[in-house]
Amino acid sequence: MFWIIISIVVIICLILLSAFFSSAEMAFISINRAVVKEKARDGEKHAIILDRLLQKPENVVSAIVIGNNLVNILASIIAGTIATISFGNIGIGIATVVMILLVIIFGESTPKSFGIRNMRFALRVARPLAFITKVFHPVVLLLTSISNVLIRLIGGKNRSRSIITEREIMAMMRLGEAEGTIERDEREMVKGVFKFDETHVSEVYTPNDKVVFLQENDTIADLIQKSIQTGFSRFPVWRNNLDDIIGMVHVKDSFTVTEKSMPVKSIMRPILKIDSSMKVDDVLRIMKAQKTHLALLQTAEGKTRGLVSMEDVIEEIFGEIADEHDTGSVSLEKK
Repeated sequence: MFWIIISIVVIICLILLSAFFSSAEMAFISINRAVVKEKARDGEKHAIILDRLLQKPENVVSAIVIGNNLVNILASIIAGTIATISFGNIGIGIATVVMILLVIIFGESTPKSFGIRNMRFALRVARPLAFITKVFHPVVLLLTSISNVLIRLIGGKNRSRSIITEREIMAMMRLGEAEGTIERDEREMVKGVFKFDETHVSEVYTPNDKVVFLQENDTIADLIQKSIQTGFSRFPVWRNNLDDIIGMVHVKDSFTVTEKSMPVKSIMRPILKIDSSMKVDDVLRIMKAQKTHLALLQTAEGKTRGLVSMEDVIEEIFGEIADEHDTGSVSLEKK
């Protein structure tokens, strides 16, 4: 009778260990890595250990899984032995049902619910996890090697480290929005960042029919008047036709000119010309390098399609940017 009591105590201890492994696993895989790194930089010892473990998370998770399976198997063997001696052949069935319930409720479901996104608990178990990972490291290496061989045999590819994909980040952003921790505008901004290097300027440009042009012989007075009427500060300048753009003018350059009857070509600046097949991230890079806010969009044959402003490009990330001059039409470059 005494040995049965001892065996039951051992089973309870093993289930508690299973609960520890399950809660620690969930806390580890759901932890906010950015917060851990911040705490580690502040010198928090447990965070430093946890940050080190997060460098190779697959080793930690593998060690936890091995430990969890070992205690569950051992508990099941002991329970089966007790049940067989006490109830005969039907004892195995009784032990199986009882252990399944105990493991699911007390070894899996409840502890995982407790551990998920539990930063305080994750920090507390950092040292035990480091110890467990070190103890099971040889076994993890052996099993990982066998798994890699099997994966290669069936034509799969090994991943040496975990990779967070764009799809996973967007899924987390949607989850955060649903839970109220992330605003819709913030999610849209992140989405815009991911789409930024995939968007062509032909998708964001302002077409010719919405652009205000000046002819090279128009006067500076005309420039000032156009700026007052439209609210725009920059204007492309043409010579013979709209496919013959020779530069651009900025209204602020007219302020230093006393003779307003002079042609705008006298204060004209060069204009950046870009191909319509370029992507917006490349255009933004060129604009920053050349310190310009406006670019002329042309086809490969040199036909003018319209303009791309810094505002058009930035709106791909931040969304529509409105100011006091916006009245529903597409703006180019405001004062």
